[in-house]
Amino acid sequence: MRLVVINLTRFGDLLQTQPALAGLHAQGHETALVCLDNFAEAASLLYGVAHVAPLPGARLLAGLDDDWRRATADITDWCDDLTKSFRPDGVLNLTATLAGRLLARRLVPQGGPLLGFALDEHGFGLDADAWSTFLQAASRDRGCSPFNLVDVIRRVAGVGDQTPVFTLRCPDAERRAVVHRQLAEAAPEGCEGFVALQPGASEDRRRWPVASFAAVGDRLWREQRLCPVLVGSTAEQHLAEGYATAATAPFISLVGRTRLPDLAAALSCTRALVTNDTGTMHLAAGLGLPVLAIFLATAQPWDTGPYSDDACCLEPDMPCHPCPFGVPCPHDHACHDAIRPADVAALLLGRLTKGAWHSVPAKGARVWVARRDAHGFIDLASASAHGDAFASGHDDASAHGHDDASASGHEQETRTAWIREQRHFYRQFLDLKRPAATAGCPLPSLRAPDLPCALPQAFRHDCATVLGQASALLHLLGEQGLLLQRTSSDLAKQRFLTTCGRIHALFEQSPHFRALAHLWLSEMQTAGASLDTILQLASLYRALATAWHDHLSVATD
Repeated sequence: MRLVVINLTRFGDLLQTQPALAGLHAQGHETALVCLDNFAEAASLLYGVAHVAPLPGARLLAGLDDDWRRATADITDWCDDLTKSFRPDGVLNLTATLAGRLLARRLVPQGGPLLGFALDEHGFGLDADAWSTFLQAASRDRGCSPFNLVDVIRRVAGVGDQTPVFTLRCPDAERRAVVHRQLAEAAPEGCEGFVALQPGASEDRRRWPVASFAAVGDRLWREQRLCPVLVGSTAEQHLAEGYATAATAPFISLVGRTRLPDLAAALSCTRALVTNDTGTMHLAAGLGLPVLAIFLATAQPWDTGPYSDDACCLEPDMPCHPCPFGVPCPHDHACHDAIRPADVAALLLGRLTKGAWHSVPAKGARVWVARRDAHGFIDLASASAHGDAFASGHDDASAHGHDDASASGHEQETRTAWIREQRHFYRQFLDLKRPAATAGCPLPSLRAPDLPCALPQAFRHDCATVLGQASALLHLLGEQGLLLQRTSSDLAKQRFLTTCGRIHALFEQSPHFRALAHLWLSEMQTAGASLDTILQLASLYRALATAWHDHLSVATD
């Protein structure tokens, strides 16, 4: 099948589609990638793309302000050119915005499949599968993001059953040789190698202080004669200037001097990358470079961390982290100073000299090392000076077929246990086929975790209470639906709709299940034209609520 894949997001998000593109290629699909024209160079780093269609988004938006009729004609011509040159059989849209949905509807051929984010014939949002809906639902609350974004994209693309491969194309030998020669010529006397530092970030509040980067760079030079190489965009030149003011050791600045292929070449010449949550982080992970990433403010490694089995991620050990979107920080960004340069340097030096991330007494920070759980999803193991089981990858529960890791360091925290609980149950629930079996058939079975629940008793009780109430309401909804099938009285309809609203309100009012509230509302709206489909959908939610409630209730007892 010839698929148009739409991804109108930023550089890092575009790179994170690589495992999905590789999976589609392995299935025999031929793909054309639609991306914003300013990130088109990134497509040269992706495997499995037969055709790249850069979308001139800025020009089209400017055209709308000038003459919307001409701009509409321009986008129509652009779409016609793509469909004539590529002749797609279907569309996979990974961009949930209205613009992405409109473009997907315009490009999909009559009768062809439209995967991911779409619009129905009336212009309302329509998601092709539960994973797509959950991708939006989880972003509403940072505590409800149990999956790495790459794993969700793979499920949306329909390649979740394949072994994920996140390997980007290395720049060509000539480009690497040019960049290596530039670094060698700029290197200070006695240089034994290079380590890349990315002090920028998409927002200032998500940026570790430049002085902290400089302290790490100074120690790398002092102890191992490793020269720091600063990377970043032209807009981040002031960060390079700040680094120069704070640093005492030599360094090389490539900030504002590299296009994307050159950046990839520069990273391939270094031994590791220290970075904020950036597109450069994902580029380094895809190139197989050791990555030490710092997550501040709204950024957290559980959902946007590097898709690498051996990346090290740090975040502040603060109860307010990660902070919600759109809310001013009440603590004057104290998280910026919670992660100490000495700890970052010690972690990195251990990885470079001993080949593994060894635990350090990182007071004020949560330290994680990425690995995979028993089902192939990216997980995080604590490395906060509570043993080195993560270094071998064989001493935790995931290596023995369980979803939960052995408790050590921040493994014991409620947040960690809850993320794993969600991933365990949501993974099974979202994989269930929609619609389900007809009403009255046995509920689908969801397996409980193999290991005992690690959540505190009060937390378990609160969650079990919500799930128990949800299960009862979903059972009531099923009974009311059966009545409605026999009689379509206004009273029966009103009671049915009221119960649907009560289920949504129950999930929405719980800070632990807001993702389910959005998921329930979206799937109900999609199924609203068919009472049978609504009842089948309710049976799936009841199966989830019942299995999860029983697991938490047993743990409480």
